[in-house]
Amino acid sequence: MDGFFLLDKPEGWTSRKAMNVLQRRLRVRGGYEGTLDPFASGLLLAGVGKATRFFPFFRVLLKEYEAALALGRETDTLDPEGEVVEEAPVPPLTLERVREVARQFVGHIEQVPPRFSALKVGGKRAYALAREGKEVALKPRKVYVAKLEVLALEGNVVRFRCLVGSGTYVRSLGRDMARALGTVGHLVALRRTAIGDFRVDRAKHPDEIEREDLIPTDEALYWMGRVHLSGRAARLFLNGGRVKTDAGEGLYRVYAEGKFAGVGRVVGGTLKPERLLPLRP
Repeated sequence: MDGFFLLDKPEGWTSRKAMNVLQRRLRVRGGYEGTLDPFASGLLLAGVGKATRFFPFFRVLLKEYEAALALGRETDTLDPEGEVVEEAPVPPLTLERVREVARQFVGHIEQVPPRFSALKVGGKRAYALAREGKEVALKPRKVYVAKLEVLALEGNVVRFRCLVGSGTYVRSLGRDMARALGTVGHLVALRRTAIGDFRVDRAKHPDEIEREDLIPTDEALYWMGRVHLSGRAARLFLNGGRVKTDAGEGLYRVYAEGKFAGVGRVVGGTLKPERLLPLRP
């Protein structure tokens, strides 16, 4: 079985637990793209079989989240599972003021990742170092926020929806929004609602997933065009060779003799393999 499943990860579960339930239920092996924190819920893209080798291509897709930011307290994890490390009064705010501040975080921005993150520092995960009580110095990095919509201001809680690129931490976004509002804060709820065109309303609880829910690998790569090869060109591509093509530049799903063979990239009229399925005997 090769392809992808859309899981709706429950709050309180690790992403690994959700994947383990799927694997035991369907007796398959695989992995997932885009870890969700245990306190978060929502869409998890799970790949099984040979589909996992195509995970890197999904990182171009924007991810949508809905979050709740509690103002007045910041935790070391920037979520409800951490220890409070700073408290500050919350100034008088209006919904209009919060929306005005939120606009400065749209576009390509610099962001410092959370101390408790899976990023590596000196060969070790940042969260492991943080749990040992060691100083974790993470450098700011460029991230992309395509959209940031403030939905409501309920007392000292800001509810917002965001559409972000790969590597963006919504926990850090919440921290920075709170500071820009003149206080501190941490996320108390986070739900991933979409990855590209995949939406959580199509996803299932890991305990309810069925084999019939499988999305074939080539269908999951929906944003890529198609190139069809036959004869010598198909054999050459399947063996890692390059072939001439009239297709425009970019990534394509490549079909050899009508069957999905992998992903290729066209540069200057030449199609070269980027990721191939193994040849069948």
